[in-house]
Amino acid sequence: MPGAERLQDFLARHRVVVFDLDGVLVDSNELKTECIGQALSPFGAARVAEFLTEFRATFGRSRREHFAAFYRDYLRQPGGDAEFERFYERYAGAYAELLRDRYPKAPLCAHADLLVKELADGDLPLYVATGTLTEEARRVLEGHGLLAAFRDVLGGEHPKRARLEEVLARSATPASAAVLVGDSRQDLLAAHRVGLDFQLVTRYGFFGHDRVLTGALANGARWAVDLRPDGPVSGPVTAPAHAADQEASGEP
Repeated sequence: MPGAERLQDFLARHRVVVFDLDGVLVDSNELKTECIGQALSPFGAARVAEFLTEFRATFGRSRREHFAAFYRDYLRQPGGDAEFERFYERYAGAYAELLRDRYPKAPLCAHADLLVKELADGDLPLYVATGTLTEEARRVLEGHGLLAAFRDVLGGEHPKRARLEEVLARSATPASAAVLVGDSRQDLLAAHRVGLDFQLVTRYGFFGHDRVLTGALANGARWAVDLRPDGPVSGPVTAPAHAADQEASGEP
């Protein structure tokens, strides 16, 4: 794409870069879908298949939010009570067990190690904000030799919006000077609500930029195929100021 800005150059214009993990740094989206489907399989194939459609559409939520949605919307049970806590302990525990062996073996996304190294060598503060639990995220990054490149890894014990706010507070950075690199609508929502720029990468995500970057909240967002440092960045999106956001998938 002649004249397009390079991904590395666009990111380096910011004071802080935050990466999502799954589908951005690690090729693990389908792995996680398979594991959560297996963990919930006692509830029946048809019900679980329906939930997995929502799981893909809301990928990027915290683990607790995904299980709460299944409990509330597919089992028709109210959330936030002792029964849900027992449900969460059992089935999220089964999910974690499945991931314990398989997740560390997930490969890096194409060019992830190269881009992270290039940015870190330029002394640009890098963070990870992910729906994956912190220790799981740290282990997979450590296994690929990337953990030391990040100032911190903030996992899904809290919603992504809260994690982004935490990054800004820790780094004393205004939201306008930071960018989130993500692969999902939930990532876009979190960035928009906190005020960060948003860079979508599409190669490993469940949906392309035409599905993710819609509505007024996508204004200014950019997209690229993957993390190749000299790969072209497309955008920014320019949606009409009056465009209504139809997102109804919950808190990222």
